[in-house]
Amino acid sequence: FKAFAAYEEKTPIKDFEYKPISLKKNEVQLRIESCGVCHSDLHQVHNDWGGANYPLVPGHEIVGIVEKIGSDVKELKVGMRVGVGPQTGSCEHCHECDRGEEELCSKKVKSYNTPTGVAHQPYTYGGFSKNIRVNAKWAFPIPEGIPPESAGPILCAGVTTWTPFVHNKVKAGDKVGICGFGGLGHMAVQFAAKMGCETYVITRSASKEKEAKKFGATGFILSNDEKEMAKHARTFDFLLSTISANGVKWENYFKLLRPDGTICCVGLPTEIKFKPALLVVNRLKFVGSYLASHSEIKKMLQFCADNNVVPQCETLEMNAENANKALEKVAKNTVRYRMVLSNI
Repeated sequence: FKAFAAYEEKTPIKDFEYKPISLKKNEVQLRIESCGVCHSDLHQVHNDWGGANYPLVPGHEIVGIVEKIGSDVKELKVGMRVGVGPQTGSCEHCHECDRGEEELCSKKVKSYNTPTGVAHQPYTYGGFSKNIRVNAKWAFPIPEGIPPESAGPILCAGVTTWTPFVHNKVKAGDKVGICGFGGLGHMAVQFAAKMGCETYVITRSASKEKEAKKFGATGFILSNDEKEMAKHARTFDFLLSTISANGVKWENYFKLLRPDGTICCVGLPTEIKFKPALLVVNRLKFVGSYLASHSEIKKMLQFCADNNVVPQCETLEMNAENANKALEKVAKNTVRYRMVLSNI
């Protein structure tokens, strides 16, 4: 397969070819049409989190056409358009898998950087490629109504921001704040608005107000405006934080929540510090969320199709040069709002 890989940490993406593992009975082979570029791809290429294995082929927001199917595959057919996200397998017999929360399986398989035990392809390789082979269970048919070029980021930014609303039982009429407005935040705003929530964007960037309202926000709050923040004290039912920066004064966000309110983090600062007094006296919950279960991904895709929830994307032709350009734009935070590499 022709692909694009980082051969060592913190080095540019270059052309790469590999001999794939033989197609298994439960797998499909895809001709990749496009792949989104996520901030976590940049972290992996740089080995910021440790544990990256090289050569590393990034990419976990994959859209492609089924070219081949294994003998046990029943639900997918050659010619179908499918999407593949960050997870491509689980052990299927642990407590988490048995209760339908495969994303929490400690032995999950990821679309790239998971050891395979096969010498000529020692790790799973991702969507910066012309083809890929994956477990058919984790290749999701893309419903009519979702533009193919927009579908990839939904499998990452979409699932990441969909699950918090589901697991925290957010409902129509709730007052919801989306903290941070970028690749994750602009998806979260659409979900909250289309679910019937009173939806606010809370950000430091005054320039984003017009676009926030275009995506469905009913209100806009500058987080560095103390008077504006104070107006909304103890009025929010739920806050979803997409913030990845350090140094956030979390107490300012706690003050926005009603008693029994919840703040859920999907952004990944390297550290979070706060004094717990406001959590304790107002019985608040500070929680996290990670990806989505197999069943929730299906529901999320259909919700997107039914409600016209799509990411705003910038697209470049998929090649090594453009992969590096895309990662650079992600690093500089100049993408509005998701980056996509296309083979079409």
